[in-house]
Amino acid sequence: MDKSLTFHNQKGFSLLEVLIAITLFAFFVTAFLTAQGYNVSDSQLSEEQLMLQQLCERKINELHLNPPKFQNLIGGLKETKTFEEKDLSGYEYTLEIKKLTIPDFAQLFGQKGGVSEEGKDSYEGNYMNDSNANKRNSSMEKMVFEELKKNIEKIVWQARITVTNKETKYSYSLGTWITNYNEKIQLNVGF
Repeated sequence: MDKSLTFHNQKGFSLLEVLIAITLFAFFVTAFLTAQGYNVSDSQLSEEQLMLQQLCERKINELHLNPPKFQNLIGGLKETKTFEEKDLSGYEYTLEIKKLTIPDFAQLFGQKGGVSEEGKDSYEGNYMNDSNANKRNSSMEKMVFEELKKNIEKIVWQARITVTNKETKYSYSLGTWITNYNEKIQLNVGF
């Protein structure tokens, strides 16, 4: 048999097949590299969020360990500072502290006389068979609620820390409650 004939009968890849294979390979490599770029970007963003969260938690813990002097915070406090450490100079934090305000739930729910339905039910019926007793208990409920409200508003304050990366402008916020241990509360209600 002639060797030149057997060589010419073997088939190879045509130019079109090679171009299609290269195009598909380039498409898949491009998709893979793009996905890897997004993964790196997402990792950096996750790392940034984790860093901001840790800094917020650190400042919240410092706030609980060393609370501010509440007598100077009549209207609240809002201040922005940078971290003292050199490696954290690119971050700043904003501390906001304000008094807790408890709404009058009777007005919110449209209850007459500021007494809940449960309170009215407990005073109706044969309770001392006297309508004046219902009024006394209703006013007592209001008085106790008002004293409780005043005491809670004196000793509990709202605080929020927001840490911001100065370069990227990403920020993270955490809120907490702070207790004012220096405030005197009223324990007696005029009975």
